[in-house]
Amino acid sequence: MVIVPLFIAFAILKFAILSIDNFVKPYLIQVIGHQYDFPFIGLAVTFMLIILTGILTTNVIGQKLLRKWENILLKIPFFSVIYSAAKKLLEGFASPDNRTFEKVVMVEFPRKGLYALGFLANRLKIYSGDKEKAFWSVFIASTPTPFSGIVILVPEEEAKILDMSVDEGIKYFVSGSVAARRSWRTIDNFDADKKRATAEILN
Repeated sequence: MVIVPLFIAFAILKFAILSIDNFVKPYLIQVIGHQYDFPFIGLAVTFMLIILTGILTTNVIGQKLLRKWENILLKIPFFSVIYSAAKKLLEGFASPDNRTFEKVVMVEFPRKGLYALGFLANRLKIYSGDKEKAFWSVFIASTPTPFSGIVILVPEEEAKILDMSVDEGIKYFVSGSVAARRSWRTIDNFDADKKRATAEILN
């Protein structure tokens, strides 16, 4: 109960640190030389990035600078597409006020008779001639790092929304379903419930 959550958290952190380490080291070697080793450079850079980002984003001037920096990044061809897409994905797991994922859904995947959980990311319409068909874009996260996974398109009528919050969904994927509830219910009329809840708030 103590070791496993620590191990999962450590594995996610290690993945981030090693990614930064592999990205930064070649540049440091070019500048300083091959004879030097740089242990824990990924950890140091990760720590500094977290601290600096926290300092910048908690004051008005920092927020303005961050917005200008983002505007510059969004003008870079190709990179802007990747950056904005990655940001949207991370916003899907963000706080409830900024979250882009609507709900947790259950779909038949990877074949008929097997089921997987995913996050409702978008609603799409595909036209074939005069016919229109509604699809849901579902992001199926991987374990234990829910920031990676695959996206599938599911006919709207074939997906079932569950009474599970996005936070519970994240916990489901990170823990490999071990930390999930033992029973769920499907929500058959999610849009109607959402409109009713919005009307109650406005009233």
